[in-house]
Amino acid sequence: MNGVLVIGGANADIKAKTLAAHVPATSNPAAIQVKPGGVARNIAHNLARLGIDTDLITVLGNDANGAMITKATEKADVSLAHSIFMNVATGTYVALLDETGELITAASDMKCLTWLSKTHVEQKRNVVAEKKFVLADCNLEPDVLDEIASQAANKLVVEPVSVSKCQKLLALLKNHTVFLATPNLDQLGALTGTRDIAVGIAILHQLGLLNIVIHAGALGAYVSDGSTITHIPSPAQTIIDVTGAGDAATAGLIYGLIQELPLANAATLGQETAAKVIATEYSTLE
Repeated sequence: MNGVLVIGGANADIKAKTLAAHVPATSNPAAIQVKPGGVARNIAHNLARLGIDTDLITVLGNDANGAMITKATEKADVSLAHSIFMNVATGTYVALLDETGELITAASDMKCLTWLSKTHVEQKRNVVAEKKFVLADCNLEPDVLDEIASQAANKLVVEPVSVSKCQKLLALLKNHTVFLATPNLDQLGALTGTRDIAVGIAILHQLGLLNIVIHAGALGAYVSDGSTITHIPSPAQTIIDVTGAGDAATAGLIYGLIQELPLANAATLGQETAAKVIATEYSTLE
């Protein structure tokens, strides 16, 4: 087995970074960019930049944003051979950042991903089988996540995506033991009812999650393999734009696991990768 299969969202990121302190309920002068993005796409992009053979299964529209994303993703050496291209609007993510690069709020429209069906994943069983790891994000429909876990739970990494979408992980754990998930602190609270690291980790292990890496922003990460909780500090010194930080941390983590590093060491690589990304205006390694 070799390489990674990533399944989930790809979208156009519209990022507005205010030029001064954000003032609510009025127009704020800002620098606005449109970039390729999406949790799964960003992770796949970063893995390929790290030298990992990477395939991405997603849905892209036959529109300008779809063409932009396809060009950037293939330029990063990510294979889109198993993705779906159709006459729908490509997904869009809109983020408002303050003058320091921290996220104020965001919104996403990922309706196109509902066209990625359980049947499509069933037809890619051979691709799933040949990969060392499979990553799925919670932009996917619950039945699609369930099918992925049925094929690959022992090598499945789940990225919860957001507070609202992370509930799909709980549904998944009712039927499957999952290798690894990477919630942030807000998602930990939504999943377990607590932001207490030790208590939340214990609950997730009891639910059937074998390994946990909690991404905690400036605090770094908290890692548990079921026996020990390890804190990994963030090495970040410069923040230009936090967009994609969690995606980069997850990609670096998987890269470390492919190198057969212990979980804590792999998570350290994840934090180092995230630090590189947030020190630039890009959302991925370039």
